[in-house]
Amino acid sequence: MKDIVENRSHIGLATKLKLMWMAIRENGLIWTSQMGLYYLGSGLANSAYTAAAKRRESKNLPGMNSPQMNKLIWDKWDWQAKGEEWTISPEWKTSVIKTFLRPNVPENSSVVEIGPGGGRWTETLIDRCSHVTAIDISEACVIECRQRFSSASNAEFIVGSGSDLKQVADESVDGVWSFDVFVHINKPQFESYAREFARVLRSGGRGVIQHGSVGGKNGGWRSDVTDTDVATFLQRAGLKVEEQIAVWHDNGTEFQAGLYDDVVTTFSKP
Repeated sequence: MKDIVENRSHIGLATKLKLMWMAIRENGLIWTSQMGLYYLGSGLANSAYTAAAKRRESKNLPGMNSPQMNKLIWDKWDWQAKGEEWTISPEWKTSVIKTFLRPNVPENSSVVEIGPGGGRWTETLIDRCSHVTAIDISEACVIECRQRFSSASNAEFIVGSGSDLKQVADESVDGVWSFDVFVHINKPQFESYAREFARVLRSGGRGVIQHGSVGGKNGGWRSDVTDTDVATFLQRAGLKVEEQIAVWHDNGTEFQAGLYDDVVTTFSKP
């Protein structure tokens, strides 16, 4: 089992040497050498990532999350799994729909989905809503969804810019939905989207956005936003932040919003 690199700082050098000698005696030289390479490599990798994260923050670099990089990545992604590779468990997905989608996306409503990917959430939205406008920066995703949902007369799939909803008319939708997308969208684009949410939502409309909360410090190819950033962006746009949830309970089971300290923010337009 992999260890947490930070934990090693709690053990002194003398103890580490004793552990190495015990490991040789109990597991053999080959296994101990393999683990030694892992310890060395993971330590260097962790130090390199920490340094890169600090430089990204100090120099305001986009990291791996510029619109251009996101477009290339998701255009070339293998979508055979339809995006379900990010589903933590079937129970988790069911609870996300129960806890966030149904309470915030009314039946027979008009909704914008940002980043449908392979259609993981689009399927539920199409069954629930009178109209779904799904916008993705990736042309490959749009093609995939057009093929998958070719019989859905209430859905349209559009290639977007990664920062706006210009194809959607003012005050024309009841809801905004996006999951496992804004975890990869940086601050400038996120704030631009927040202004677009305020523009396209009707009064009383609601939105659900899953995103990072710690500025990408835990890895996972996350964007540079925090939960505080998101609340600020939405409030600046004139929207009301309803909740920001990292963990919830459903029938005695605890679920997390994501694997890297992610958060689900729900909001509304007054």
